[in-house]
Amino acid sequence: MRFFEDWREDPRTLIAVVLPALLLTSACTGRDTAEATVPTPVAVATATLGPHAMTLSGLGHVQGLMTASARAQTSGQILSVSFVEGQTVRADMPLARIDPRPLQAMLAQSMAALARDQAALANARDNVARSAPLVEQGLASVQQVETYRSQAAQLAAAIAGDRALIQRDRLALAYATIRAPITGITGIRLIDPGNVVSPNDATGIVTVTQIQPIAVIFTVPQSAIAAIRAAMVTAGPTGLHVAALAQADESPLDQGHLITIDSRVDAGTGMIALKAIFPNANRQLWPGQQITARVTLQQTRAVTVPASAIQNNPNGSFVWIVGKPGRVSIRQVKTGPQLGDRVVIAKGLSGGETVVTDGQFALRPDTRVTVAGSANTAPLKSDNPATLGLQP
Repeated sequence: MRFFEDWREDPRTLIAVVLPALLLTSACTGRDTAEATVPTPVAVATATLGPHAMTLSGLGHVQGLMTASARAQTSGQILSVSFVEGQTVRADMPLARIDPRPLQAMLAQSMAALARDQAALANARDNVARSAPLVEQGLASVQQVETYRSQAAQLAAAIAGDRALIQRDRLALAYATIRAPITGITGIRLIDPGNVVSPNDATGIVTVTQIQPIAVIFTVPQSAIAAIRAAMVTAGPTGLHVAALAQADESPLDQGHLITIDSRVDAGTGMIALKAIFPNANRQLWPGQQITARVTLQQTRAVTVPASAIQNNPNGSFVWIVGKPGRVSIRQVKTGPQLGDRVVIAKGLSGGETVVTDGQFALRPDTRVTVAGSANTAPLKSDNPATLGLQP
């Protein structure tokens, strides 16, 4: 009441009180409007229409195309080793030598037994030839002639056995030289000269592994079996293309082709194993190495966007589209498979649209945006919770 009485007496009192309030309200409204018109910084990319490879990736390990252990096939003492660890060897190349003298003695004994039995056989046949005509003259009995014939038959069989023993002894003597079972590279030597070896040893002389070409076994989900089999039929005899990538940075190591799908799915993991062959000309793949294998199922023409552009709401997947006035709008899309760091858009985009790939955190429909990196832009907001909504 006192204020109104003062106003009636002096109107300047009302002006002094109301005018500052009006000015403050106007200033605040202007600041809010100015802040509302500041563009939101975002990162953008273009939806591209073009040929893309439909791929499927899986973790795998490298193994030799063939692996064999060079083992002793006869007993004896190792006299010498003629290979170097890590050496490339050819099939049938000598690797080590066993003392051949005991084997040579056995061969000589078998040959002597053969000569003895051959002489006895000749005598038995002579007896038959001399005695048979004497039977009609009564000078020899039929039983005596049949005995000579039986002795000749037994000696002929003994000679056949002697020849088999000689062949066995010659083979054992050949085994005195341990040879490379396949072409490949040698591993670490397991036996030194001076040791006695036998065919029953738990370990061999050395393991030889074929690495050119080389194999990779990798696994993919069982849900991909139908697509892989269909792609293999389409590919024909050339086979599906497979890329071997380093696990650390996915840098390419070699290019090969798929040769088979395993005959069964792992019941515990629901994964199925695939086998691919690589020429390995530069020896970048090594047995036991862990890699990522990426098999190309088919080439297709499709619209793709960076995977970071895909957002989700109750209606499904969507992207933020930047229009010509620099304002954004929501576009619902239907996504297809992911190709590396890009996602196929099956429906919703035709190619050429500008989509937001980062900074979606602060966007609302019809928000005005500016591309991050231009002058006078604020720090880019991000949906990454690890950075608390801010990306430097």
